[in-house]
Amino acid sequence: MVLLYLYGLVSHRRGFSFLQLYAAFDYVRSQPPKRRTKEVNQTTENRNFLLNAMKLLITASAMLSVLISVREVSTYHWHTLSKLGSKSKYEHKGCTCFNGGTCITYHLFSRMKRCICPKGYSGDHCEIDAESPCYTDHGEDYRGTVSVNENNERCLAWDSPMLKRRSYNNEMKNAMELGLGKHNYCRNPNRHTKPWCYVRKGLLTSSTPCDIPMCKQQPTCGQRSMRKSFKIVGGRQATVESQPWIATIFQFTRRGLQERFLCGGSLIDPCWILTAAHCFDANALQPSQFTVVLGKSALNATDTREQKFNVDRIVIHEGYSHSRGDYDNDIALMRIRSASGQCAEETNTVKTICLPSQNDILRDHFECEVSGYGKANKTDIYYSRILKSTNVNLISQSQCQKYYKNRMVNTNMLCAGGLQWKTDSCSGDSGGPLVCEISSRMVLHGIVSWGDGCAQKEKPGVYTRVTEYLPWIESHMNGVHFKSYYPPK
Repeated sequence: MVLLYLYGLVSHRRGFSFLQLYAAFDYVRSQPPKRRTKEVNQTTENRNFLLNAMKLLITASAMLSVLISVREVSTYHWHTLSKLGSKSKYEHKGCTCFNGGTCITYHLFSRMKRCICPKGYSGDHCEIDAESPCYTDHGEDYRGTVSVNENNERCLAWDSPMLKRRSYNNEMKNAMELGLGKHNYCRNPNRHTKPWCYVRKGLLTSSTPCDIPMCKQQPTCGQRSMRKSFKIVGGRQATVESQPWIATIFQFTRRGLQERFLCGGSLIDPCWILTAAHCFDANALQPSQFTVVLGKSALNATDTREQKFNVDRIVIHEGYSHSRGDYDNDIALMRIRSASGQCAEETNTVKTICLPSQNDILRDHFECEVSGYGKANKTDIYYSRILKSTNVNLISQSQCQKYYKNRMVNTNMLCAGGLQWKTDSCSGDSGGPLVCEISSRMVLHGIVSWGDGCAQKEKPGVYTRVTEYLPWIESHMNGVHFKSYYPPK
């Protein structure tokens, strides 16, 4: 154990590797023998002792490497986090993984943790998009690996000592959010015209634009109009620019004198809203009773950027059922028209969300977003007055079924919950979007459907799985413009 400790100390503090230790061992062994005197004999004994010690150290280091590799493969899964001790939970908070990365921690070494990145991403926090060939807008969210300027000059690393006194470097408090790190990849932390980097010419250090092409214009579905956030957060207030596809559905009261908030929805086409079937009473369905507002940040306030629509058609899935409380086929479509007969107009606060491809399959623990005006707690009397958003992680169907033993979780549904069960969708979020980032676009993968309580331990939110209903959606929209709202491949 002493040798293991020494190896860890040496390898971590001084940068020695297994191969370097072996090279040292080989060098000592290859030294020629000297004359046999008492002093030489003593030297030989010392050398033999050193050789044996190095053999043990090399063997121990190899065993340690194997042990860590085995533990890495089998250790951490998201759903086991709730079973860890409080100290482990606290330590785990420091493991920030972007782009669907999975945080793992080693039970034998509680302070060791790192991110396992999905294909195409790298970096300590999976923040680097190795396959990003171009930038959009001004490139503020560019996280690619180009590291030369327009003159083909090599960029300085953001942690270079030459940048200590510069405005942007690796030591900034929000360096990770801005994409700055121990690398020399081009970034745009100051909202310049395009990604740039620092280069050194003689004694002069200057910022220069990088040799990166701008992405070709593509359909704007799933594109936020505000700057992308690279922070890992729980439930928080969200501006409508960050969720420009969210729709708020209102229903007139019986006396027809006042509108009350009913459900959320998603704008999947300028004329169509996708929402949950359980928001409506199929036996007394009158489209004229409902209105839809897009671009709304607060329920108790009206903004000049909002767009309001009447509803001229509602389609509830013919297989919708909630006889056992499991809300199968919980999906509905609403066709909207303004008073002048127009559909939604794209603005900074109103945009369509991309629909997934039918073969899109997201892995377990993939991080997605859910947003809406739902209650903060199940026992609250009132809905949230402001739009809120939170991050949740996908849970396998088999694991979700174990959590809901007495209810059916079938392939038409998907489940998601927040880490440590602290965030979730709740009453009032019904019909709202569960969106996941695919190829730098937000894609609608779920519709808020049902669950037991809100953010309860081992009671994840259950969502309608949108990929199961693409033919149904297209048939009722008559295929008009539908295919243009798939995310580009």
